Amino acid sequence: MKASITSLLFLCGTMLFTVVGAAEDIPTPQQLIDAAHKASDLSQAGPYILKADVVVHSGDKQNEKMGRLTISRDHDRARVDLEVGDLHETRVFLGDKEYAVLGQSALFASTLFRFDQSWDPARPEKFSHRTLMKYKLNHVRRERIHDVDAWCVDKISERNKDRMCFDAARSVLLLEDLGGKKPDEFLDFVPFGQQVYPQRVQIAGGSMAPVEASHIAVTPAILNDEVFAIPEKSLELEVCTDIKQPKAMYTPEPEFPEKARRERKTAVVLLYIVVTKEGKVVAPQPMYPDAYGFGDSAREEVKKWRFKPATCGDRPVNWEMMIEVVYSL
Repeated sequence: MKASITSLLFLCGTMLFTVVGAAEDIPTPQQLIDAAHKASDLSQAGPYILKADVVVHSGDKQNEKMGRLTISRDHDRARVDLEVGDLHETRVFLGDKEYAVLGQSALFASTLFRFDQSWDPARPEKFSHRTLMKYKLNHVRRERIHDVDAWCVDKISERNKDRMCFDAARSVLLLEDLGGKKPDEFLDFVPFGQQVYPQRVQIAGGSMAPVEASHIAVTPAILNDEVFAIPEKSLELEVCTDIKQPKAMYTPEPEFPEKARRERKTAVVLLYIVVTKEGKVVAPQPMYPDAYGFGDSAREEVKKWRFKPATCGDRPVNWEMMIEVVYSL
């Protein structure tokens, strides 16, 4: 009897040691983020050019378009070019300044303007165009993502609960769920110097345009100052960690298109706009076409809207954003 008790105690002690040892092997959320950042921050490898085939509005057969994305980056300088059919958009980043040509909204709507940093969980917030908020990281847990063992953690703020999952073996970001219908996914990582990058990416887009990128290739490059020349007719957008977004002050209701009124149709129009330092709306663009003229009506109406402009500290700044215009009976 004593031998049995001794054996049982030894077994329990062994089990306890095993559980404690396993618990100690679980990384902290910050360790996961730091390791993935070290592995995927391409700027550590020097100047480069990234090229990728992209499908914008992927899965939407009526609006789906194929194109080519090119990003030329030299640390805090970047040029982003998107070609989709007859559309050709360019954005330039110079330190804390961003330059966008008025009327060009596809890069913002698809979030491709920061594509080469999308799989870096510690990417600079200045490229996210989301108001900075305090957040906390909850406990790390095991999950299975695309037949890969992964560590997952929730990033919780006042407004959002984002989920990030990391490859347990390779320390790269596999999935980031920003609360949309689908998560962003990063697949088929390959090396670039001491860093790695995915060859396939799926960006869910949330209320923006979903995007699929494939055949992603990154190559070292020598980039001169001409590459980062500011585009003509571009607007300077402030990059700020202390941004206060515009506040609507005057938003008259839009007029119903006549055809929609006759047929008693309603709609919610998603518009890209720029609110200037003076609080005026410029370059409004509907994101989706419609047969009743809601988008055209909303575009003309919001030109009359007025905002308290966005501010960086105590300075008014230009700010781009998405708004919804509701047509209801």
